[in-house]
Amino acid sequence: MNAEADLSGAWASAPMSQTGPSVAELYRLLTFAEERGGVGGSLIMYQPGIGPGTLPFAVRKVLFMSDLRPGDVRGRHAHFQTQEVLVCLQGGCTVDLEDGLGRQASVRLERKQQALLLYPHVWRTLREFEEGTLLLVIADAEYDERDYIRDRASFEAHARRWTRLGGRPEQPRSGSPGEGPEAQDR
Repeated sequence: MNAEADLSGAWASAPMSQTGPSVAELYRLLTFAEERGGVGGSLIMYQPGIGPGTLPFAVRKVLFMSDLRPGDVRGRHAHFQTQEVLVCLQGGCTVDLEDGLGRQASVRLERKQQALLLYPHVWRTLREFEEGTLLLVIADAEYDERDYIRDRASFEAHARRWTRLGGRPEQPRSGSPGEGPEAQDR
């Protein structure tokens, strides 16, 4: 199913394509205003805050990807805790998302005003880069290799045990004392 996402609000959420149950817990599309002034060019601001046109977290890491070729494939991992926002500043790419339990979505990023908020526990694969694509990644955590799940089989095993996925709130879980959500999520 291909559908245009309604990006009129900052928290618009609409899958470009999906398989299985609702994928709203895998990601959100964010919209940022582009301002054009009398001095030439345009300005788009990405800053933390609450409400339309803001990042939903404090910025702890910024990555910039360039020199991407059409056949390149990036990502192929998930995070235990890190949230990321992807912005295609130039060109375009497709981001495939999976929860390890059957929910899948593919989102095409092609506009610098459109940002893709990726939650923890979501496997992401970036592909179909246009020539000259520049991709900005903004994260809520500093780099820590222990936060990455790079093995697909390990990701699927974790997915069966998680009490929450993506943006869904943590559900209470019975267990022995001292077993918090972080211990169970890893």
